[in-house]
Amino acid sequence: MSTHGIRVFLLVIFLFSSSLCSSLPGAASEEDVYVAVSPGIAQCVEDMYASFAAAGGGKLVFVKEATGPLAQKMDAGAPFSLLVAADPGWPKWLHEKGKLKDMQVCARGHLVLWAEKEELCSEEKLASLRIASPDPETTSHGALAADYLKSHGIWEKKMESQALVITKNALHAVMSVQAGSTDVALIPESLAIEVGGFRTRLPVPPHPTVGGLSTSFPSEVAEAFWEYLLSSNAAPLWKKWGFEPAAEAVR
Repeated sequence: MSTHGIRVFLLVIFLFSSSLCSSLPGAASEEDVYVAVSPGIAQCVEDMYASFAAAGGGKLVFVKEATGPLAQKMDAGAPFSLLVAADPGWPKWLHEKGKLKDMQVCARGHLVLWAEKEELCSEEKLASLRIASPDPETTSHGALAADYLKSHGIWEKKMESQALVITKNALHAVMSVQAGSTDVALIPESLAIEVGGFRTRLPVPPHPTVGGLSTSFPSEVAEAFWEYLLSSNAAPLWKKWGFEPAAEAVR
C-alpha cells in the first residue's frame, strides 16, 4: 500500500472510531494534508491560513478538537501532519514519545471572562454568577480557569451549588452561555474575539500556544505553514486575535 493509501486508511479508521468524523469536512482524500488544532484558537489559525494560502501556500484541512483527544489520536496514528495546540503539555508528551518534532512556542494568549451581557462581564460579580469552564483534565484553558477559580475561593462553592458547568472544550463553554445554561464563561481571548460579546482579561500569566510537526506524516505544505506561523509576517494576525507573537519576543 502506498504512503497516500495508508494515510487514507488510517483516516477512515479514525472517522468511524471517534468523534473526528464531526470535525472533518467531506470525504477523506489521499491528497489532503491535515492540521490538528485546538478549537479555542482554530479561527485564529484558519485566519492565518487564509493569508498563507493567498500568498501561494498549499491546501490544508483543519481538524478541531480539545488538545488532549487530538494528541491521543495523533499518538495512535491519526494522519495529522501538524499540531497547533492551546496546551503545551500535550505537544510535549508527543515530543517525548517521538511523535512530534520542531516543537516551538508560536504565541502566548490570555484567559478571559466572557459574557454576552456587558453588566455580567466583571470579576467582582463572578461569585454570584453561573460559570462555564472547559474541562481542566483535557484543556489548558480549563486548567487555568480551575486554578483561577480555586485561588479566589470560587471553585468548591460553585461545584457544591452546581453553578459551575464543566464543558468539553472552550467552544462548548460559549455555547452554554448562549443557551442560557450559564451566565459567563472562562475561555481563551481568541475565541472571545471570534464570537463577539464582552470580555475581560483575567490576571493570570499569558499561556503558550505550542505546535510541532508530525514525525510520521511529513508534509512540505504543513512545514511551510508552520514556518509561517512562527514568522514575523504572521505577527500582526496573532495580535489581531489577542496573542503575543513569539516572533516578536525573540527580537
